[in-house]
Amino acid sequence: MKKNGLKFKIFSTLILVIVLFLCFNITSIFALEETSTTETNQVEEEASENALPPETVLASFGTQTITLGEFNQLWEQIPDNYKLQLTKDTVLEQMITESLLLQEAKDIGLEQDKDVLEEIQELTEQILIQTLIEREILEKVKISDEETEKYYTENISNFIEKEQVHLFNILVETEEEAQNILEQLKNGIDFSEIAKEKSTGPSAAQGGDLGLVSKGAIIPEIEEVIFALEVDKVSEIVKTDFGFHILKISDKIPEITKTLEEVKEEIVTTLLPLKQQEAFDALVEDLKSRTEIQINEEALQ
Repeated sequence: MKKNGLKFKIFSTLILVIVLFLCFNITSIFALEETSTTETNQVEEEASENALPPETVLASFGTQTITLGEFNQLWEQIPDNYKLQLTKDTVLEQMITESLLLQEAKDIGLEQDKDVLEEIQELTEQILIQTLIEREILEKVKISDEETEKYYTENISNFIEKEQVHLFNILVETEEEAQNILEQLKNGIDFSEIAKEKSTGPSAAQGGDLGLVSKGAIIPEIEEVIFALEVDKVSEIVKTDFGFHILKISDKIPEITKTLEEVKEEIVTTLLPLKQQEAFDALVEDLKSRTEIQINEEALQ
């Protein structure tokens, strides 16, 4: 096809065709999905043996043509999951449609339309700036192992997972109720069952299960008790502003410090945007330093 023919990387209208195709070709999609891997491989092998040269003309219309090579270039860009939902006839028809629309736009003079030219100019400028940033900053700025290790060392406290306990809680309004429940627990009544029945706390439906609780994440009156409590032991009654608690823990997880390898990606994710911003600011400052900039402050008001 001529140079001013199809734009192989423009998929907006192609996606519309995909949606329409899905709506009216559901049965054929299911048939495609049922095709076995063996059958697919056989088809591919046969196609390879009978391959036509890329300059083979697939379609011609007016002064334009679509070759097999041009078609394959677009077909290869379509994700595999879409290919299951398309036929090559549909894609070729879309290529013809786009080409005809493009030619019509040219025939009615849109190439020279003032508004179109302004939009093209704006888009061109945006693409140039974006490409400059990608090549000079995004592709060049990297976080070194030394920077990662330095950040890890200087911020080691951020990578400490504090001691945790798996906490169960029974909450009641009066000390008398709490005392009665505590006696039942000492006599062997299941903690979760009595929590479901008697507790007024939000975890009652879960048998009092509050999950893992880290040091520093719960009120001091309770934290002091639970981190000193032995696993599977029941606490004495603890009074807080919420009422009277009876506590139990089913597991203790000691404090650990994550290794550098464990948090390396997290550190890079933190540092990279900052370093990229610094590189961008430096680029802008360099450009300004090499250019005399005059601003009419009075006109700016």
